[in-house]
Amino acid sequence: MDKSRLQELICASRTDRRAFNRHLASLGLASVAVPLAPRMVRAAGEMTYFTWAGYEIPELHPAYIEEYGGSPEVAFFADEEEALIKLRQGYDADVVHPCNTVVQRWYEAGVIKQLDTSRLQYWDNLIPALRDVPGTTADGKPIFVANDWGSHSIAYRTDVIDPDYAREKSWELLLDENYAGRLSMWDSVDAAVAFAAMILGIRDTTSVTDDQVAQMKDVLLRQKALLRSYWSVETDGEAMMASGEVVASYFWSGPILRLQDAGVPVEYMLDPKGGIISWACGLVMAANGGGDEEAAYDFINAWNSPEAGKFLIEVYGYGHANVLTYDIVEPTILDAMGLSGDIAGYLSDSLPWQSWPPETLQRYVTMYDEVKLAE
Repeated sequence: MDKSRLQELICASRTDRRAFNRHLASLGLASVAVPLAPRMVRAAGEMTYFTWAGYEIPELHPAYIEEYGGSPEVAFFADEEEALIKLRQGYDADVVHPCNTVVQRWYEAGVIKQLDTSRLQYWDNLIPALRDVPGTTADGKPIFVANDWGSHSIAYRTDVIDPDYAREKSWELLLDENYAGRLSMWDSVDAAVAFAAMILGIRDTTSVTDDQVAQMKDVLLRQKALLRSYWSVETDGEAMMASGEVVASYFWSGPILRLQDAGVPVEYMLDPKGGIISWACGLVMAANGGGDEEAAYDFINAWNSPEAGKFLIEVYGYGHANVLTYDIVEPTILDAMGLSGDIAGYLSDSLPWQSWPPETLQRYVTMYDEVKLAE
């Protein structure tokens, strides 16, 4: 398959995995999932990797293949809720690939366990903001190892938006009454909370007061009054930007590259005031995995290696958690992706998507539903 076509598919947002999986299937690339039934015994060196389709390819764990002569057994999930259900039902995967927002809930459900950092080869080389991402420890010990990350920010049409926004990049663009009826927003409670928190300067969304939630609601109601529409599928957001129906929207970087390639005058705010909104995905150890634990740690280390990270950045278009990776990627590629310079500082200034306690999640869901239903 043409490398540029693979990059086009995989640069689709991590938050639109179902669409990405459909793209793979349309090209005959989706692997057949391993039957989700427990196995009683497995040979030394065997383990199962439970992940999204497209993240099992050999180039993302070359050191593991060198050590064991091949890739581990692989099974796929369509989304993290499905993965949690199957793990609760007893599927004995060894290493699983969720994003940081769910790991606390997974740990409380008893399906993943604490990690031994002495067995993590690159632990000290992880970008601090990713190694210490909120909600990924239990009793002071890590339960998650970040490996891939990305940003959310604002996409805007440079031929329409006031040039001041190019000089003084600001999240306030998505509240600017000058563009009433020509703004859009991703229909996501996670995105809504992160956006409102960025506007209000709230850095920790895991513990908020009733007054702060009320302020978030006010911000989102102000925004709703200015929106052309919400969108739930990134291609819909892209189409509105391409047509000029929408001139600014909450977005991520992948679609921006496609729009620019199509000649649409669109830019992405890499450094808005207050920072970007960031997400991180990575690897966890299943609590009841029946495979070789040493092989599982070797697999995690292979995914976190600079060699795997180089491929991830150059082909998938995501950032990698290992700071050493950036030393071996072509500087021109890093410049084009906004990944040159002080990556650790860039991420430390970001607002990460966070893992919310169940009661906090329910408060946000209720608040967002009230915003969506408001006249």
